[in-house]
Amino acid sequence: MTDMPSATRLVAAIKFKWQKGEDTKTYDYFVPVGLELSPGDEVVVETKRGETEVEVVEIKAESEMASKPILRRVEPVEAAASEETKPVQDWNF
Repeated sequence: MTDMPSATRLVAAIKFKWQKGEDTKTYDYFVPVGLELSPGDEVVVETKRGETEVEVVEIKAESEMASKPILRRVEPVEAAASEETKPVQDWNF
């Protein structure tokens, strides 16, 4: 039997929007494979009260506290808004 090293999963320390000030507590969530995140990114996670948007404050190599994965990245509002506000070409001369 060979000892195979297990794949390391990155962990994101996240902060909930209702947390303010220096005494904020962060919660660790696993980063899904292939999802690249940086501090300041907003993601969706599952909580006891359902899905919620949170801010990534740190990326860690490991954590003993993480037990759930991040569900997805929050798409920037500007991108969606720019699609809606594209000028319509009026070809009625």
